[in-house]
Amino acid sequence: MKLIQVCLLLLIAFCSQFGCVPQPVGADKFLIGADISGTSVMEKAGAVYRENGKPNDLFTILKNSGFNTIRLRIFVNPNKEGMVRNDLPYTLDLAKRAKAHNMKLLLNFHYSDTWADPQKQYKPAAWANMPFDELKQTVQSYTASVIEAFKKENALPDMVQVGNEITPGMLWPDGRVGGDYENDAQWEKFTSLLKAGIAGVRQGAGDSNVIIMLHIDQGGKKGVTKWFFDNINKRQVPYDIIGVSYYPWWHGKIEDLNDNLNYIATELKKDVVVVETGYSYAANDRQKAPESQPFPLTPQGQYDFLYAVTKTVLQTPDKHGRGVFYWSPETIPVTGRGWMRGTNALFDPNGNVLPGAKAFSDAAAGRKPVKQDK
Repeated sequence: MKLIQVCLLLLIAFCSQFGCVPQPVGADKFLIGADISGTSVMEKAGAVYRENGKPNDLFTILKNSGFNTIRLRIFVNPNKEGMVRNDLPYTLDLAKRAKAHNMKLLLNFHYSDTWADPQKQYKPAAWANMPFDELKQTVQSYTASVIEAFKKENALPDMVQVGNEITPGMLWPDGRVGGDYENDAQWEKFTSLLKAGIAGVRQGAGDSNVIIMLHIDQGGKKGVTKWFFDNINKRQVPYDIIGVSYYPWWHGKIEDLNDNLNYIATELKKDVVVVETGYSYAANDRQKAPESQPFPLTPQGQYDFLYAVTKTVLQTPDKHGRGVFYWSPETIPVTGRGWMRGTNALFDPNGNVLPGAKAFSDAAAGRKPVKQDK
């Protein structure tokens, strides 16, 4: 009997280590992530990233700052203008760089030729006139083919987002929900498309375990989260983890984020990641509501905001808060590029890494927030 017990314990330990049973995302560590989907565009435009005053590879600098996960978007047939470049070859190249740095990978399907977000969820042009059943099948086959391509190149994602900020649905108008589209028929279509995407991930991954994330915006809006996931769960969409976006000028106070995360943990009983956030280290003319910015627009203010958000996620009940991802830290203002005029980057205009890059790991490690020299 003792021999059997020992063998069972060894088997459980082996499976836990090598994947016989699916493990919770981030079971081994808190996810500190960065969406650096624009890296190749920035590098070709002349961006140079520096650490301690010396040029260094962007992935290396982020890893040295405590980042352990990279998030990458993928478009279907992007026009390759501006930052809309993320087709399969482009994205796969960055994914292989992430894996070479021994970092986890989150792949974000936009299911569009361009940006998909709460204001727009446009179908790819090649899918525009498909009957609904054909559209569902195309979603599954396209998703499977992408995942298969990543797996073939030893760059299989650890996590996959089936859609980007899909609070209003995706692949409009077929999968649109909310507002004039708030009815059971639309929710059935939307969730059918989600299930097709999830089936595609499973098909492409084969016997490899990949975590499925559903990503909404409105990270500080508990009511929106309840409405969305009540409908998702009613229709038995099989997902593993929730991702939320949180930008204070759009989504409320940090206290609102805390309330929403607590709801997700205690009522939905799901792991959750703040999969997009950001904060400016300097004033810019794109942000119109200074009263919604809880910290000064300075390098110290950026650090303090990110430290506070990370601590909030870490305090989510029952350890359901699994990580924080920074959006577009690489977009410094070279040749006119750079979100929020480049002030939302984690690098200054000359490419020097800012203190905010270490706010996540400082908070995750329980270190006191660092006050920068004035």
